[in-house]
Amino acid sequence: MQARQQQFLDLIAGRTTGLFADLARGLLFALSLVYSLVIRIRNIYYDVFPGAVTRVGAPVISIGNITVGGTGKTPMTVEIAQRIVARNRRVAVLTRGYKGERRVKASAAAPGGVVVEAESDEAMLLRRSCPQAMVVIHPKRVAGAKAAVEAGAEVLVMDDGFQHRKLGRNFDIVLVDAIAPFGYGCVLPRGLLREPRSSLRRADLIVITRSDQVTDNDRKLLRGRIERIADRPPIVEASHRIVEFADLRGERMPLECAEAMRAVIFAGIANFEGFRRSVEELGVEVAAAYEYPDHHEYAADEIAGLRDVAETLEANAILTTEKDAVKLESRWKEGTCRLLVLKLAIEFDAAGDKMLETKLDALLARFPERRQ
Repeated sequence: MQARQQQFLDLIAGRTTGLFADLARGLLFALSLVYSLVIRIRNIYYDVFPGAVTRVGAPVISIGNITVGGTGKTPMTVEIAQRIVARNRRVAVLTRGYKGERRVKASAAAPGGVVVEAESDEAMLLRRSCPQAMVVIHPKRVAGAKAAVEAGAEVLVMDDGFQHRKLGRNFDIVLVDAIAPFGYGCVLPRGLLREPRSSLRRADLIVITRSDQVTDNDRKLLRGRIERIADRPPIVEASHRIVEFADLRGERMPLECAEAMRAVIFAGIANFEGFRRSVEELGVEVAAAYEYPDHHEYAADEIAGLRDVAETLEANAILTTEKDAVKLESRWKEGTCRLLVLKLAIEFDAAGDKMLETKLDALLARFPERRQ
């Protein structure tokens, strides 16, 4: 799986050369034209026919992007949910789940307002990071939103919601990764764009994530491109910050320990390179790095192999993400090398933070508090 994924990325990035590669890219480009046409027609349908959109009587904040891959949607969803909770509003996070997970029914009588039948790694992470919020997993966004409102939610935050337009939203936040902003410039399958770049015009706020991992000039050029594409929308910049380490028992370790670490790192996330950069910026010496496909389910021999590699390389730590750690808690056996989880947070500069706060206040002012 991982090898095939890398071969595909090499192909669409142009790193694979030769006649066969050129023909393959030509075929993918033709398919992308068809895909782009379908997406454009679909967007016109939702733009033109008001009845195509369903409102549920509560404000909906959508967190999304226009590319395949990790732009920081989950930590941004946590950040927005926490800000809503701080305003004394009952918040529900809506997620579709992953790979056909069963329906999760929201219930005011249940702990946290929701009955969990099955949940994804993202849902588990959302629940732990913002325990005051209910997390509703449902493949149909409108049904999940209605269940959340019936359970008492006053504000809905939709994770990965930009392309799911049937549920009406009041505030569209779109993330653009500074490292890989536009998915090689083409929509699927020739590139990694989920829809044309012009769709950014629907955004109420565009957040450039990982803005600290590019040069000032590259960041300025990216802002200029977004302004031209999206007709000068509000743009803020954000950084992914590792705020602490913790082991699987929750015991915390200060970041100052990073410079003394020689670590094996691993993760099954969409943007592994961003994870690696963040680790190295802390001063960690990376002895080995293992990238797995997004949402990877770790086999027993893979877990044992990671511990063996760490011991062989005389590492004093094994590092992974919160998203991966939730799958390993009952399966990881601590050995001579400790498994540490990186706690990630989204940080805005002062101007960006003020703009976000202002927009959230303006949104909630239009929806009075509702208490049962």
